[in-house]
Amino acid sequence: MKSIPLILFVGIVAAGCASAQSDQRAGVSYPIAYEQALFEFPGTDAVRESVIDEFVDFLSKLGADNTAERADKMYAENLYFSDALMMTSSKAAVVKHFRGLVEGGASVEVKMLDVLVQDTDVYLVWLMTASFQPIRKTVTSKTIGITHARFNAAGKVVLHQDFWDTGLGFYQHVPALGNVIKSINRRFEAEDTAR
Repeated sequence: MKSIPLILFVGIVAAGCASAQSDQRAGVSYPIAYEQALFEFPGTDAVRESVIDEFVDFLSKLGADNTAERADKMYAENLYFSDALMMTSSKAAVVKHFRGLVEGGASVEVKMLDVLVQDTDVYLVWLMTASFQPIRKTVTSKTIGITHARFNAAGKVVLHQDFWDTGLGFYQHVPALGNVIKSINRRFEAEDTAR
């Protein structure tokens, strides 16, 4: 029973980190915010291949020393950004988020599996390997995700929505909280029908 306060504390902190919002979208669920962003940020269908290549290169090198500086050049002032850990319309918050990744000592390797472009929409399918230290020991996590991006006429990112499983990719590695998440996941595992 002594672990219950720790579990609640870690859960509250994790929930706070996951829903950190620095703008008017506070209190709005991410599906609703995403739907609004699709309307607010239609993007341009004239996005150059070189712009997409630069964005792919940026994501592939997350955690490099110059990540924040590259983000500052890559993202538009007016934007929608949600990566399952943060949702914001502040470019400054996006740059700070990427700076925190580097300063936090996380090692991130992103391997692009596919790039799909349809009209104004760019979808990047990726495999991310991240090494980080949630509390004491360093853990390595692999997860698969998709980034939906749109660009403005100047080639800046105006919409960035990541779809990935933060439970498997991050939260399951946090002591106490990870055990709760693993327990919940086990309840939803498919039964082996080949018995």
